[in-house]
Order: sequence, then structure tokens, then C-alpha cells
Amino acid sequence: MTAKTQQATVVVGKGNPDLDIPAVQSAVNQGGSILLRGHFSFDRAPTTPAGETYSRMITITKEISLAGGTEKHGELPVIEGGNWPFFVNAPGAIVAIHGLHFVRPKSGAIWVYAAGGLSITGCRIEGPQATAEQGAAAGTSSPISCGILVTADPHPPSTTNPGTPENFSGTLTIADNDIDMAGTSGALSLGITVFAVGKSPHQVDIDVSRNHIRNVSAPAINFQLIGGQAHAGANVLTTGSVTGPTANPDVVRVIGSGSYVIEHNAIECGWANGTATGIRVTGQQPPLPPAINAIVTANDVTMSAPDGTSFAANSAGIEIKGFARGNLVLNNRIRGHAGSAMAVIGPGGGTPAGSMLVGNDFQDFRASVAGILVGTGASNTVVVSRQTDVQDDGTSTIVVAIP
Repeated sequence: MTAKTQQATVVVGKGNPDLDIPAVQSAVNQGGSILLRGHFSFDRAPTTPAGETYSRMITITKEISLAGGTEKHGELPVIEGGNWPFFVNAPGAIVAIHGLHFVRPKSGAIWVYAAGGLSITGCRIEGPQATAEQGAAAGTSSPISCGILVTADPHPPSTTNPGTPENFSGTLTIADNDIDMAGTSGALSLGITVFAVGKSPHQVDIDVSRNHIRNVSAPAINFQLIGGQAHAGANVLTTGSVTGPTANPDVVRVIGSGSYVIEHNAIECGWANGTATGIRVTGQQPPLPPAINAIVTANDVTMSAPDGTSFAANSAGIEIKGFARGNLVLNNRIRGHAGSAMAVIGPGGGTPAGSMLVGNDFQDFRASVAGILVGTGASNTVVVSRQTDVQDDGTSTIVVAIP
């Protein structure tokens, strides 16, 4: 049922996908302000519109404000099932989605393919189901699920898969959401992923803040090749113990170009994996641009792998890796146990240069390799720390002890 008010078009869920999906699609086709109430079932096969590549339930193509109206006991409206319940393809338009509760969506809850501004706030995403279809779309044989996906190409960006970053512009905000990915060992379950977004002169300003993300088997926050600024702050990220079929998992992943600030996040990395990292900043191999001048500050990282886990040298609370230049790791607290509290490493010919590790606290950390590892290929690393347990295999490293 839909009803027009002065403020919004109201759509009331019937719990029947044959009624709910057409009613919601009709409302979003009008654009403007839409209020959802009640229980919606999207539990039927998705559609792939003519000329499109990816399946979905509802397609948003216009400027819209889509919100959940709370019930008398404060419950959010429920959207149950559906393969990508909402797919946003609205170039140049501002799209806002607020206060919806997604229950067991397939592949993920919200996929933003194009937008000129975005706000996803106050949503709850519960137990997305990984699918082989999404895995194939991302170029892997493993099933994949993602709570919120922002990209025009789910492949990780590369020289052969550059994405379509010009699909995005303006301010993109993902904040105050509660996401339980219910990750399993046979699948890659990611929280918030933003790939290949923003291109000059239409760069983006991304803010991912105050989200609670848990039970991931792959990155909880994943930024790759951002044309503009990306900020992740005050998020609470808890992995659980299960990793998916991937090497070198990390809770917060930053890869390639962009202006990044990762700050004031509470991270618990409990994966039973000896190569896991809390925060990893990676510069990709040329001709892709390196990761430059990222700031990782005031995060609280706990590495809590099960006792008996065997840690590799690339297991760290915070890691700078590959072709990375001038990145700053400042005033973070790292606890628990792993290979090292912080590492600057250059596997595969990578040459991280000018990394600055300043004022970080790892006195409550137990290292199997070293408190700080400066690996082969790293150059001009500066360490300013009260704790000076440094294994230096790099060149022109400077270590300054502070009282």
C-alpha cells in the first residue's frame, strides 16, 4: 500500500514479495521523499534490467530520501531477503538511505553503482548470505557478501580493471550503521567496501564513521583507489575468529591513491590466521599510483588471535606495505600478540619510503618477531617511540627514543 502525504510517500510492507517489491519500486521511481513502514519480504529471484549486468531487487535512479519509519516500540522496518535489495544507479543525484533493517539479504544489502552524493545512515544489516554470483562478479571462485558496496566494478581495481570512478562525485557518507556479517570460513564476508570512486575534476569526500561492524571474514572497511579524500573514524570493528579463503587478511584495508585518514577506530582482530593485520596501507606496483601521505592515528588495535597461532613476519597491528610513500602512523595503541606491533615491509619488490612511526604505544603487546619491523626494501623510515624494540632490515632508518 502506498499513500501520499505532504512530507513523503509512505509504503507499508505486506510481507509478500509479489506486493512489496513492485510497491517500493513504484515509489522510488517517483523520487523525492519515501517512508517505509512494517515488514517487507524481498524473498524472490532478483531481476537484471535490460542492458544491465548485475542482478538486484530495487533500482534507484533518481534523487531520493528513503527512510524507515519506526514502529511503536522503536523497531526499524524490516526488509527480509532479496539479492541486493537496493541497487543505486543515479549518476549526479544525491541519494539518502536511513533507518532500514536488512535481514539475510543475499550478496549484500546496498550496492551503490553511481551517485552524485550519498548518505547511508542508521541502518542495521543482519547476516548477509555470500553468493557464488557475487564472487564471480568480483573475479573469484569464493562466494562473497558485502554489507555496503560502493563501486561500479566489484573487481579489486587494477590496471586491467580500473572501474568507473567517474560514476561518483560529491560527499559520500556511511555512518552509524550496525552490520553483522555472520562470516563463515568458506566465504569472503566484507563490511563496507569502496573501490575506484572519484575522478578529477569530480573528486569525492568519503566519510565512514561510527559504524559497528562484526563477524567479518575479510576487511571490515576496504578503501581502494579513491579519487579524493577518504576518512574512517570512530568505528568499532570486531572480526570474530573465522577468516575466509584469503591470504593476508586485514580489518582495515587501504590500497593505492587517495588522501586517507584512519583515526579513533577500535579494532579487535581475532582471526585465527598468522598473517592477519589490524590496519594495512598498501601501495600498488607502478603504473598504478602509490599510497602517499596516509595518516593512521589514535586507533586502538587489539590483536587477539587464539593462543597457539603461528605468526608470520607480515602479521602486525599496523602495517605499511609495498609502494607507499610518506605515510604517518601516529599515537596509536596496539595490544595483544602478533608478528609485530607495526611493520614497514616491501614484499614483491615494493619500496616503502619515508614512513613515520611516531608516539605509538605497544607496551601491552607481545611480538613473535619484533615490536617494530622495518623490512628489506624499506627506506628512510623514522621511528620515534618509548619502546625501541626495532628489527631494522631497511636502509637509512632513524630510531629516536623518547622518555
